[in-house]
Amino acid sequence: MSKDQQAVAVVTGSSTGIGFETSLALARKGFNTCATMRDISKSKRLEDIAKEESLPLKVFEMDVDKDNSVITAIQKIVNEYGRIDILVNNAGYGLFGALEDFTISDFKKQFETNVFGMVRTIKSALPTMRVQKSGIIINISYLAGLAGIPSQTAYSGTKFAVEGISESLSYELEPIGIKVILVEPGVIKTEFVNDLVVPVNKYEIDKNGNSTNHSDDEVLDDSSSLSSLSFYKDTINKFLTFYFNVMSRAPHPVVVADEIIKVIEKSLSDRNPSAIQRITVGKDSKKYSKLKKDLTDNEFHELLKNDVLN
Repeated sequence: MSKDQQAVAVVTGSSTGIGFETSLALARKGFNTCATMRDISKSKRLEDIAKEESLPLKVFEMDVDKDNSVITAIQKIVNEYGRIDILVNNAGYGLFGALEDFTISDFKKQFETNVFGMVRTIKSALPTMRVQKSGIIINISYLAGLAGIPSQTAYSGTKFAVEGISESLSYELEPIGIKVILVEPGVIKTEFVNDLVVPVNKYEIDKNGNSTNHSDDEVLDDSSSLSSLSFYKDTINKFLTFYFNVMSRAPHPVVVADEIIKVIEKSLSDRNPSAIQRITVGKDSKKYSKLKKDLTDNEFHELLKNDVLN
């Protein structure tokens, strides 16, 4: 289907960042765009731009963590537009820190949004796509889905899951004409950094990149039950210092939205597209994606360690 046939696109996590820019980019290309978000009080800026530019964009409330919210939102979209041609799974957040510093509940929440949220939206959209015998599902992964990144045990775990689910899903959907696309950005300058979850009072750098000025005598030892710095603070401090420095000069999320538009238009015009495609976005993602293939595991481990922990 071409955009001239009023294709319908659904984007999750549209209030900020990649979701925000992708929703606008799709609408500007003429797609009927359903920008979904958990908190619709954050929709004003997006709706103001859509109104000013007379874009075919409408906001829908959807909390990807909740079954009923996803089912209700998708049903409203299908009732209004009659179809779903493109689904962009973008909603997610980052949980940064050492594995031992998180609770099991922390891990479950991370997977609830980043993995099960994606699964919920796909399951809800697929019945409509199956009837159409067409559709494009775009899952936003990350560099952390290509390689385990220091301090991102939880986040990398979710993105590896996104990669694996997407690969397996492509075999199920290929016979009925539904394509799966993985978009793998590197560090992008978005509000993602504002929503980071980092264990409190465990490191010498907080979630905002500020020094917490803890003293060395607060370091955790096995005999202490007091709140104190993490045993893993050196590794996490080094990574967070690196991360916030890179984030300060990272590309704008519009570069990801532009790549999403390119791959959608190519998929719509290509009669024999791949059943699954990977699109790396950003110099860092392209660099490490290639090196991950070219180097041995030990070589890659040492290279990444030297790059981000020194």
